[in-house]
Amino acid sequence: MSQELRDLLRSVLKEELEPIRDRLDRVEQTQQKLSSDVEQIQKDVAGMQQGQQELRNDVAQLQNNVSQLQNDVSQLQNDVAQLQQGQRALQQDVAQLQEGQRALQRDVAQLQTGQQKLEHEMAAMKQTLGNVERTQEKILEELRISKNNQGHILNDLTSMKQSVDLTVAYLQRRTDVMFDKMIEHEREILNLKSHLQN
Repeated sequence: MSQELRDLLRSVLKEELEPIRDRLDRVEQTQQKLSSDVEQIQKDVAGMQQGQQELRNDVAQLQNNVSQLQNDVSQLQNDVAQLQQGQRALQQDVAQLQEGQRALQRDVAQLQTGQQKLEHEMAAMKQTLGNVERTQEKILEELRISKNNQGHILNDLTSMKQSVDLTVAYLQRRTDVMFDKMIEHEREILNLKSHLQN
């Protein structure tokens, strides 16, 4: 009879501890998912950094192009001055030279327009670069928050495991005490039966 009670109590303890073990398994799965999310965020940050470097290279190339265009404009302006000097020297070709001058002025205007367009594009790219940097900072902040949350979860998991260990130890001690009392009770019953038979 004592063995049956022991088996019954062990069965009850197993049923009571099963939800706790299931909860620990779910917590471990959640921790693994968080670790996977952190690794994915780190990969995304690396990709953003590479894109940022490519944007910086494009901006540097555009700056070089603008410098070249400015040199071309300066050269064209020098050409216009030479044409004006030739106009004063060759009065018979005044009309032709004036037409050439107007054509060159239109070219200068187009080049200046192109230069302004490039400057606007550079400003837009700089703004985009700033947005990328802010996005990167935000992702890094979320990464730090995720790491902190992971630390909290690990601490909670450790606390839960310690609590479960304490609970199991306490229940084991209580079970042993109950078994001892039941055995003692059985002995008393046997002694009473023995006295009654005598």
